[in-house]
Amino acid sequence: MQALLVGSGWHPSLFRAEMEVLCKTRIFRFGTRVILADSDYDFSKALNRSATLDEFLMPYGLTSDFSTLEDMIKGWIKDDHLLISPNKSIAVRWMRIEGGVKGINGKKLAMFCGEILKNLGWDINLENPDVELMIVLDGVSEHVFWGKRMISESPRDGWPLRVATERPFFKPISLDPRLARVALNLVINDNKKIICDPMCGTGGLLLEAAILNQPIIGIDLDLEMVLGSKSNLDWLNERQKTSNLQKVIHGNAVDIKEILEENKIKIGGLVFDPPYGKNAWKSEETRDLLSNVLKNSRKAEGINNNSFLVCFLPISPSLHGINESITGNQSLGTFSSEDIKLTFIQNGWEIISMHAIPIHGSLARMLVYARAN
Repeated sequence: MQALLVGSGWHPSLFRAEMEVLCKTRIFRFGTRVILADSDYDFSKALNRSATLDEFLMPYGLTSDFSTLEDMIKGWIKDDHLLISPNKSIAVRWMRIEGGVKGINGKKLAMFCGEILKNLGWDINLENPDVELMIVLDGVSEHVFWGKRMISESPRDGWPLRVATERPFFKPISLDPRLARVALNLVINDNKKIICDPMCGTGGLLLEAAILNQPIIGIDLDLEMVLGSKSNLDWLNERQKTSNLQKVIHGNAVDIKEILEENKIKIGGLVFDPPYGKNAWKSEETRDLLSNVLKNSRKAEGINNNSFLVCFLPISPSLHGINESITGNQSLGTFSSEDIKLTFIQNGWEIISMHAIPIHGSLARMLVYARAN
């Protein structure tokens, strides 16, 4: 199937990485927020779990030749690309990216399309239409895109109800639902396999896994965190009737292989957010913690060359604003990207990509995406 996908604009490189995983294909990028996905795999259901997607258009049209724009859209509509016969209700929506395209008035273009559709027998209904036609004016790539809207609401709707401060148990620094969802989507390639979070903290990753009906094992050295994570899972289950596929174990992350063996658990991937302070990388002790977790997890039953890992590391707040993947040897504060790559390689993991993520004025994280080698 082939579709146009529009990201939220939050983090363009993570949007592209997530779409490649969910669509199981390489993607073609227009600007920062629009991509074309072309895959033999039917990825429509997979997109419902996205953390970064705003629009899913299929079928679609596009052009950068604005002299024939109206004729192209008119021909596209008349060729029945909406795949539903007239006499149904329809709404025409439009959006701008980075100010839109110079010389193109989105409201007038939407009204033009509405008039064509009305003349073809469609009933214009802006409140509760059967079908929606979306027009995207992209000022970054200087393209106009249009297509049948496959989702009317972002997959992220309802997430504010699951932020840390809404849970019965939380700590000030907790992974928010958006980051937890991205991380899980990058790691899960078969939701029958169990994922492990060896430093589960307050259970943010476990909660998102529960929403996805994904089996996951949480481990934490702090008994308060173990009990708090269980409390949060019970709270979520009462609200949303989630699956019972999540388990929390008291233990040390560096002993992950032994803990999983003792509990007869076989895993397929890992996601974790270590409890590092912003100056933690000045300590050899915390560097050793990461190395030991990487080394021992690589030996866990079920981890093979088709297994993935995502973890979050603290980086310099001066890197705020970076929303592309980090390439080359770049200073990340008290360590460099090459330091991290070497640490992963030495312990059985090869980094696929790294993405800097601003959190607030004094904190930034780097999402590290890796594969077992």
